[in-house]
Amino acid sequence: MFDPNTNIEHYKKDPFDENSISDNSIHGIYEDKDGLLWVGTNSKGVNVINRKNYNVKHLNKTSKDYPISDDNINDIVGIDNKIFIATKNGLNEVDKDLKTINIYNTEDGICNNNITALFADSKKNVWIGTANGISVLNTNTNEIIDITDILTNHNIEDQYIKVIYEDSKGNYWVGCFIDGGLVKIDPNKRTIENYRNKKEDKTSISSNNIRSIVEDKNGNIYIGTSYGLNKLNESNNTFERYLEKDGLSNNTVYGLLVDDNNNLWASTNLGISKLDTNTMTFETFNIIDGFQGNEFNGRAYYKNKSGELFFGGINGLNIFRPNDINMSRYVPTVIFDEFKVNGKVYKDINNQEFKYNENTINISVFISNYKNTKNIQYMYKLEGVSDSWDISRSNNINYSDLAPGTYAIKIKARSYSGKVSDESVVKFTIKPPIWKSKAAILIYLIIITIVIYRTINSVKRLDNLVKNKTLQLTKEMEKNDKLLKKVIELEKRKNNYFVNLSHELRTPLNVISSTEQLVTELNKSKDGIGKSKLNGCMQVVRRNTKRLLNLINNIIDTAKIESGSYQLNIREHDIVYIVEEATLSLKDYIERKGIELIIDPEMEEKIIKCDEHEIERCIVNLVSNAAKFTPEGGTIEVTIEDLDEKVKIIVKDTGIGIDKKYHDSIFNRFNQVVDQGAESKGGSGLGLTITKQIIDMHGGQISVESELGKGCKFIIIL
Repeated sequence: MFDPNTNIEHYKKDPFDENSISDNSIHGIYEDKDGLLWVGTNSKGVNVINRKNYNVKHLNKTSKDYPISDDNINDIVGIDNKIFIATKNGLNEVDKDLKTINIYNTEDGICNNNITALFADSKKNVWIGTANGISVLNTNTNEIIDITDILTNHNIEDQYIKVIYEDSKGNYWVGCFIDGGLVKIDPNKRTIENYRNKKEDKTSISSNNIRSIVEDKNGNIYIGTSYGLNKLNESNNTFERYLEKDGLSNNTVYGLLVDDNNNLWASTNLGISKLDTNTMTFETFNIIDGFQGNEFNGRAYYKNKSGELFFGGINGLNIFRPNDINMSRYVPTVIFDEFKVNGKVYKDINNQEFKYNENTINISVFISNYKNTKNIQYMYKLEGVSDSWDISRSNNINYSDLAPGTYAIKIKARSYSGKVSDESVVKFTIKPPIWKSKAAILIYLIIITIVIYRTINSVKRLDNLVKNKTLQLTKEMEKNDKLLKKVIELEKRKNNYFVNLSHELRTPLNVISSTEQLVTELNKSKDGIGKSKLNGCMQVVRRNTKRLLNLINNIIDTAKIESGSYQLNIREHDIVYIVEEATLSLKDYIERKGIELIIDPEMEEKIIKCDEHEIERCIVNLVSNAAKFTPEGGTIEVTIEDLDEKVKIIVKDTGIGIDKKYHDSIFNRFNQVVDQGAESKGGSGLGLTITKQIIDMHGGQISVESELGKGCKFIIIL
């Protein structure tokens, strides 16, 4: 579809037209040597568009000619008559000359089947970015090389690749999507540089989530991120940031293209921004100007040899020539509409004075032209409160609880074409209350001075006599008091610890002793002890021996951890699998007690770095504790939540609960809560101590939420 009023082509799905594209969510755009346009979609495969006759051919998993490996397309590039299609299930190579399709996956050397980005370099290699590293395909030999070690060897842990680019100097630029920042690979110098955001450094890259990279005709590298546009100064490795406050339509930058006039076009989450690289000013375009919508997609931008620009979003594909887009020269004028002071409406408050309690002000403004008001940005500041400009798309400004003083509200507007208006200014004054007037303050100062002078003279002698002695005695008393409290507290904690430990040791020893006596007495009888009874007694002995051994191991492990000699075996593991398996190992034991066990992870898989054995040990400790203190008919629930870079594990029960005053002490082995039923329930308290120490060694956190009679909830964040 072509709109003659905007000079913008728009392709989108028509459910009643089989010759339309298969889906509106565009991912991947490429124009081949024959002028055929290859357009990928989010879930409906690839569309091959003949723009001469408007014929559309659909490629998907069930296609007869070119059945692709997956309908979820991430990117498309081409070399000669070979088209490369990135999917979530491998790389597809369509050979138009041979009319064949070849599929590459991990069996062929690609480091991951989820292909997230493609780039065809000047040497006719295809760089393959994946969710877990980079591979390179030599299109002459069909050899695939995994170069992920380049990132690993330079401590770049985020290997989810979103974009790859080659500049005019032969350098390769890699954008990591999660938190890895921007990577520069110089094949000539054989060097690697990693540019990352530093919170306190405004000259660092604005975000570590890289989405797009492009080079203009002057050799400047621009980087689109999840928080703004960046221009790299390679001479000193600093970045100049461009954000919404500078005229960018939205801080999430999906795609970057440079037109034939060396202007930069950026697709965002709220329209397309054009940056004039000479004046460094922005113009913004969106659905009102004829584009498919305000929201665009990543890996959905392309420039063909004739200079046309292609951008895809959530509502189809747009094609246009930059010179054909109508540029507005409209400069807005900000006009004050009305003012509300404590709810009272004024048409003008310039140079007016208000009482001290008339300090809540609402300001309404409008612009002289109502066209495309959604793209107008208002910049304002209240001199006397702030020296920096605030940005808003609302034409209403509110200030409350203003202190007495003289103020000047300054407002200007930036149009959708990037033009900034002159400042509109209103000045007003809020008078102080009478008790805060200058005369009142002077009287207060005189009275205070007289009182201070008389007080100083009356106590000066006495103060000099007792000052030194009092200071000395006070310091000694404070020192002795602190030492005494510390000794008493430490002794109390140790006593509580050894009381619990003694109870825990005594119970299995008593059981073993009683079992031994029983076996001895039965063996004295005429028939001796039967095999079944002997087996039962041995099971009791083994169970309590194991209990003693676990307790001793806990004591030894605690000592090792505190001495720093305990070692973890950190590797990448599926935390969901570890938690589920650890919990299920206690399923029979818990259900025999008449307790319902629920395991509810919100995701199927989550890979993190941890010690599998020790995390399993922590989960077993927490679930076992929950089983000990949950009555029959209760519930134990284990949930796992995805926190992007972290994971939250929750063990929740409907047991007896823990008083809030003990929440901070239950993880300290010398500060345990003495439970009258600890002996019968089998708890020394060491399990929670070891659990906290292991979580701390992983760099994680563990906390408890509980009230008496309302159960417990232990939360682990890794």
